[in-house]
Amino acid sequence: MLQLEFVRLATIRSWARGRNHSMEAKGQGCGDRGGDEIARVLDLIELAGRLPSSTVLVAGGHRVEDLRLVESARDHGIVERIVLVGAERPLREAVAEVGIDLSPQDMIPAQGDEEIARATVELVRAGGIDIVLKGGISTPILNRHMLALAHRPTVSLVTIFDAACIAGGRPLILTDPGVTTVCNFGRLIDLIRNALEVAQLVLGIQRPRVAVLSANEKQVPSLPSTWMGLELARRSWPDALVCGPLSFDLATDPESVSIKGLPDLPHAGDVAGQADVLVCPGIDTANVLYKFLSALNKYGEASLANVTVGFPVPYIILSRSDSVEVRLASLALSAVYAQRTRQRPATSIRARDREGEGPGYRILVVNPGSTSLKVALFEDESCLREEEMVHEILLGGTSNQRQAEVAELLRLVREMLRRWGEERIDAISARGGFLPRPKGKLSGGVYLVAEKREGKVVVDEALVSAVRDFPEREHASNYGAPVAAALAQEIGAPAFIVDPVVVDEFAPEAEISGYEPIVRRSVSHALSIRAVARKAAREIGRPLEDLHLVVAHLGGGITVAALRGGKMVDNNIALLGGGPFTPQRAGDLPLGDLIDLCYSGRFDRDQLIQELTKRGGLRSYLGTDRMEEIERRIAEGDSQAELVARAMVYQIAKEIGKALVAAGGDVEAIVLTGGLVRSEWIQNSLRRLVGRLAPVMVYADNLEMAALAAGAREVLSGQRTAFRYASPLPTPAGGAP
Repeated sequence: MLQLEFVRLATIRSWARGRNHSMEAKGQGCGDRGGDEIARVLDLIELAGRLPSSTVLVAGGHRVEDLRLVESARDHGIVERIVLVGAERPLREAVAEVGIDLSPQDMIPAQGDEEIARATVELVRAGGIDIVLKGGISTPILNRHMLALAHRPTVSLVTIFDAACIAGGRPLILTDPGVTTVCNFGRLIDLIRNALEVAQLVLGIQRPRVAVLSANEKQVPSLPSTWMGLELARRSWPDALVCGPLSFDLATDPESVSIKGLPDLPHAGDVAGQADVLVCPGIDTANVLYKFLSALNKYGEASLANVTVGFPVPYIILSRSDSVEVRLASLALSAVYAQRTRQRPATSIRARDREGEGPGYRILVVNPGSTSLKVALFEDESCLREEEMVHEILLGGTSNQRQAEVAELLRLVREMLRRWGEERIDAISARGGFLPRPKGKLSGGVYLVAEKREGKVVVDEALVSAVRDFPEREHASNYGAPVAAALAQEIGAPAFIVDPVVVDEFAPEAEISGYEPIVRRSVSHALSIRAVARKAAREIGRPLEDLHLVVAHLGGGITVAALRGGKMVDNNIALLGGGPFTPQRAGDLPLGDLIDLCYSGRFDRDQLIQELTKRGGLRSYLGTDRMEEIERRIAEGDSQAELVARAMVYQIAKEIGKALVAAGGDVEAIVLTGGLVRSEWIQNSLRRLVGRLAPVMVYADNLEMAALAAGAREVLSGQRTAFRYASPLPTPAGGAP
C-alpha cells in the first residue's frame, strides 16, 4: 500500500504543478476551442474525473504497476470498473499485493498471450469495454488480434504534449511516433483525420490548424515530404486548416515566422506559428521528436499523453520508460476520448428525407450472369427480396435464338414476381452489357432503356437492338437491357441500365496501345468498381470527385482501375485484354507464344476465346478455380497450389502498382472488392504486398445489385439525369428518337 500511496502522491503533485502553470498560461491557446479548455496536458486528469467513469480492460493484467495505475485512475474518478485478462493465479496474486477491490467476475482467466489476446478482442466485441490497456502481453501478438477490430483504414498513435519551450507551453498534437511505419500519401491523410478527431473531441478545437512538417517549405524533388505536404494543403478540408510543408519552427514559433516571413503556401497565414497538430512525414521524425519530449518530461519541462485510435475503443500501449505522470495522463486522455465519442450524436447521410412522403421507390433489379439469373427488389436502400436462379445463358446464336433467350429470362423473372406477390414496381434497373460504343467515349452513369411519355412506355429500341444483336463481345450481361425493356412494357414503368462494362473514361495516354491500328478501349467491371469507390468515398468522408483511388474487383474476372477525380482514367482490359490471370482467365501472355498458339491448328477463333477465358488461370494449372479447394490443398502441403495462387496474387499486386502510377501517385486508398477477397488467404497475401503503397480498404460484400437499384432511384428522385445512348448503328424502324 505504501507504493500505491507514493504513486497517488506523485501524480497528484505532478498534476498540481502542471495546473499552476496552466493558470498562468490562460489566454495563450489557440482560438475556436469548446467549453472545456485544456491549457495543459495534465488538465486531462481533472476533466476525465468530471466525465462519466470508464471501464478499462487490462490485457495481461498480472503486472503490479498496471494495477496501481488503474487503481490510481479509479481514485481520480476516471475509471469505475477494472477488467483483468490473464493467467488466473498471477492475476489473483497481483490483486492481493496491490490490495484493490475487484469483483471475481472481472478476472477473466486465459493462458498464454494468444489466448489472452483472443479473449480481449471477444470482450471488446461483446461491448461494455471503454478502454483497452496493454499490460503484460507481447505487443505484436496483441496488436495482431486488435487489428481485427480496426474500423478505419489506418490505426495511428496520437500524442498530446505541452512543453514550456514550444508554442508558449500550450497543448499540441503530434502524430505518429509509434504505429504507422509507412507514411505514404494515403496514410498521411488518415493520420490527419485521426488527429483531427482527437483535437476536436478532447481539446475542443472546432477547426484545428494542421502543420505537415518537413525540412523545407519549398518543393524539393528529392524530398517527398515537401510535395506531399503541399498536396495535402491543397486538398479540401472542411473541418481543418492544413498547411505544408512547414519546418518545425515555422509551425510552432510566431517569432520565427516574423523573422523568416510567411511561406507562399495554402493557409500559411492561419497555421504558421500557431499550429495545433504536427504531422510528421514519417515515424523516424515523429519518434525522435517524441523521445526528445520524453527527456524533457523527466525534468518536469514537458507533459505527454498517448492514445492509439482507429479501433472501436481507445487502445493504450505504454512504454516501459514512460513516467507515472505520462501513464495516468494517457489513461485520462483515453477516458475523455471514449466518453466524448459516446456522447457525440450519431449522424447519417441520406440522399433525401422521405418523412411524410409515403413509401419509398421500389426498384426491380435484374442481373443476368453466365450461369445464373439474379433478381432483387429494393425499396430505397433496403433489399426486400433477392433470388438467384440457376440458368445457363445462351451466348451467340441467330437473332431468333437471342429473342428466345430474352423470352426465357423474362419467364423466369415473372415466376419470381409471382412467388413474391409484389404488385408495385416503380422502375426496372438492369446490368449493362457490351454496348457498341459511339465515336465519343461512353461515360459512366445511368442510361435510359425505356421511359414513360404521356402514360405510355417508349423503349429505346436502338439501345436494345445494339446490345442484343450487335454487341462488341458476347456476354451474359448483354441480355440485361432487352429483359428490362420487356418488363418495362409489361409493368408500365421506366427502365435503366447502370455503368455498363464498356464505360470508357480513359485518359488519352491510356488509349495508346503501342500499335497504331489497335486502340486500348476500356472493358471493366465498371458497375462494381464505381459502386465500391462511392462506398469508400462515403467512409473516407469526401466526394468521390475529390479522390484518387486504386480499385480492384477480384472475381472470376479481374479489373484493377485507377480513379482520378472519380474517373476511371485507366484499367487493365478485363476480358481478353491483359492484366493478372484470374481463376478462369489467362491474363497477359507472351505475344510470341500466343501467336504460335493461334496458328497451331488446335483452335478456331471461338474455341480459343473459350480456352483463354473459361479454362485459363488457376483452372489451367490446378484443375479448379475454387479458392476454398485451393486453400485446402495449400493447407495440406500442396506446393504447386501455393505457387500458382501466390503467382496470381503477385500479378494482381503488380497491376495495383501500375494503377497507382496511373492515378497520379497521391492515392488515398487501395480498395478491394469481389468474391476473391472473401478469402483471408488472398486478402492477407495482398495486404503484405501492397500495404506499403496506400491504406487498404476491403469490401467483401457484392455491391452490384444495390448499385443498380441506387442508379435508378437517383434518377427517379431527381438527383441525377439518365443519359440517352447514342448508337453508332442505324436506328431500327419505330425506335425512339
